[in-house]
Amino acid sequence: MTARSPLPLLCVALLSGLTPGCRGARQPDGIRVVRDGLGREVRVPERPRRIVSLAPSVTDSLLALGAQDRLVGVSDFCQLPPDAKGIVRIGGMLSPSLETIRGLRPDLLVGTTSGNDPSLARQAGSLGLPLYTIRTPDVESVLRSILDLAVLIDEEERGRALLGSLRSRLESVRAAVTARRPTRVLFIVWGDPLVVPGRSSYLTDALARAGGDSITADAPAAYPAFDVESAIFRAPEAILTSPQNRALLDRLRREPAWSKVPAVLSDRLVVVSEAIEQPGPKVVSGIEEVARALHPDAFGPPGPASPRVSR
Repeated sequence: MTARSPLPLLCVALLSGLTPGCRGARQPDGIRVVRDGLGREVRVPERPRRIVSLAPSVTDSLLALGAQDRLVGVSDFCQLPPDAKGIVRIGGMLSPSLETIRGLRPDLLVGTTSGNDPSLARQAGSLGLPLYTIRTPDVESVLRSILDLAVLIDEEERGRALLGSLRSRLESVRAAVTARRPTRVLFIVWGDPLVVPGRSSYLTDALARAGGDSITADAPAAYPAFDVESAIFRAPEAILTSPQNRALLDRLRREPAWSKVPAVLSDRLVVVSEAIEQPGPKVVSGIEEVARALHPDAFGPPGPASPRVSR
């Protein structure tokens, strides 16, 4: 598996379900001026036709919105369907090749505050590249960003349909777990050093929607390095992580310091897919998966994509 960064392969006000800045002011030359998640004004065509995605969650959203034929470039970490042809890899999320991107002649770049370097906006601006940045501090903003992106690429109807489906699935999870006591959970984003979701991470909100009470929710940063002794002292009832950290869970089972932790005593050390770490449409699948892992009795028989306990 390709090594990932320890950070997760990671428009505020609504008016009738739509951020006003994303609809934008139309110009005589067919260009709109829109405001992105950083509050920056970005000039984009009425219907962008050459789009570069700088993060996996953006690519997932664009694919779900039916824009595969307009994707000309994606980051090295983005997953594409087998039938995707001619889409160029433009490098990592933190250091994409701006020269490669410029050579693709994009009329829209889309990045995120959770996955891309903050300096990217300045660099793209200096090259005349139209970069629209998405900011997703919680699950609700993830959902709104999908609709904003749909409007941005002239796929509003498809975006509203997708958003309706995602909200319906989230409501089903909420109804299933709402009467159950939240499970105290430690989610490990990265093992060495121990990186976890903090107060300003959308992942903390996603875990809560899945019926989890993150023991690191009070950490001030979005994804801080966390003291191991503090994690042990807070006695999580379940420990979750993604496949890249599977070996870490095996090690925790053997370490004496963790032997009295409730999650270890009950062997609730669970590997889940990376879906819940992606601030795009896949997050809903991730929330469903984690909810089943934390509250299996609240749901019917698990499907083929159910979470697996690491053994």
